[in-house]
Amino acid sequence: MVLKNKSILIKLAYTVKGMIMKKLNSLNIIIFLLFATFSQLSAAKAISDENVTQYLALSGIDSALEGIPAQMRAMNQQMQMTAKDPEQAQKVMDILLNSWQLEDVKLVVSEHVKDNFTVIEMEKLLIWLNSDLAKRIKMAEEKASAPSFNQDFMSYIATLQTTPPTTSRVKVIRNFVETTNLVEHSLKIVMAVAKGTVEGLTVANPSQNLNDEQIKNQMAQMEQMMRPALEQQMIMVSYFIYDQLTEQEIEQYTHFYQQPLGKKELNVMYDGIGQALNFWSTTAFENIASEFIE
Repeated sequence: MVLKNKSILIKLAYTVKGMIMKKLNSLNIIIFLLFATFSQLSAAKAISDENVTQYLALSGIDSALEGIPAQMRAMNQQMQMTAKDPEQAQKVMDILLNSWQLEDVKLVVSEHVKDNFTVIEMEKLLIWLNSDLAKRIKMAEEKASAPSFNQDFMSYIATLQTTPPTTSRVKVIRNFVETTNLVEHSLKIVMAVAKGTVEGLTVANPSQNLNDEQIKNQMAQMEQMMRPALEQQMIMVSYFIYDQLTEQEIEQYTHFYQQPLGKKELNVMYDGIGQALNFWSTTAFENIASEFIE
């Protein structure tokens, strides 16, 4: 009887021990998860302003933001030809341009970058962007923002008539444009600028009686018209910009954007520019409203 009771007590002891160990294990798991989560949050907040500034410069985001006013001016030249009131249209454009404060929109993008990359991801991006290949690519891409771009590009297109790209280079360039989704991303930026301009003109001239649905339809028609031309242009511009890079270098560049971090960078980069455009349009509409609406 004593042995039997002793056996029961031993079983009970092991059962209690097992229950305690399970609870301790569960508690350890919870503590681990909390620590891991806290560590990730801390890491996300630890991206330095210096690293973000370096990233914006090396990635080409700075150049893209600096080039937005030029796109608005080019659009304004076309609108001036059909505007019922060119003087008023120019006044609206001046407000749109003055509302584009570069340091403010860069701050919007900077915060977006900080919120969406971890410290480790940023370190990997900066290592890539500081590589010899990335530096060569950035140097090549600077041709797009050169004052002589249009003239240089047209001269290059003329040479393609006599010396067209090889079949292999055509394949490499097309693969790059498709992998980076260059057409869609570029179209979003162009359409955001166009939408901001049209809405600004509508605020300044309520007699046009354009509602949100009509503006949306206009933008859809414009996008449909622009897409084929933009696709062709992105391919031709890529031939020109990466003319001095070997096919192997372009393939390496493309390969980076086929990886998870490369794909994420494209989304974060263009989403950040999109947020900057939204910030600009909100500021611009407020300025236009205060100028034209009593």
